[in-house]
Amino acid sequence: MDTTITTSWWDCPGCGIEMELPDTATSGCLVPCPDCGAAMTEQWRWDTAA
Repeated sequence: MDTTITTSWWDCPGCGIEMELPDTATSGCLVPCPDCGAAMTEQWRWDTAA
């Protein structure tokens, strides 16, 4: 198991969906909502459990 990956919790202010994404895929990026296309906002992040 790779314990170096950090995950982030994101939500969309446009439609309200929430999702967990790997930080390596989203770090420093504008993440569009898959439902409405609005820019999602990062809420918090945590390390993957070992």
